[in-house]
Amino acid sequence: MLKKLKQFVMYVLYILFSSAAYGVILYLVYTWLAGFSLLYAYLGNLALIIFALVSDNITFNVYDSAMQSKKNTEVFKNSRFIRFHLDSFISYKTTLYMFYIFILLFSQVINSEIMIINESLRNFITANEYSILLLIAVDLLIRQFSEDREKSRYYKKRVENYLADEDE
Repeated sequence: MLKKLKQFVMYVLYILFSSAAYGVILYLVYTWLAGFSLLYAYLGNLALIIFALVSDNITFNVYDSAMQSKKNTEVFKNSRFIRFHLDSFISYKTTLYMFYIFILLFSQVINSEIMIINESLRNFITANEYSILLLIAVDLLIRQFSEDREKSRYYKKRVENYLADEDE
């Protein structure tokens, strides 16, 4: 029971830390780009979403490729950071979804109540309240592209095997 509670706390801390880090980065990039143009700010938001989703996929690929090398076995056995990361790991995609859900909920509170918050923070939240739709669209696009590539590889291999059988 204590182990499960500890793991749950690790998950919560990981989500909070990564959401806060993403939020700060997004806020700084968004406000900087909004100084030039709102279009640049929206494109910057899109770029950060794509970067986060791609880096989420890369994380597991790095672990897979590192585990294929026998010389990295000792590194994995002795690395507390890797074990901590894997014990508390929740995909960054999940963190993004949670972050944008909080933005959406907080934007509704801001719209319904007069709150005393910084105007740039209010504008940031209002402008990003529907970014979750953008996240969903990009996530589905990446997933579909990956599935298409996998199907393409599968059928390419089948066609090559078929042609090899025909040549014999």
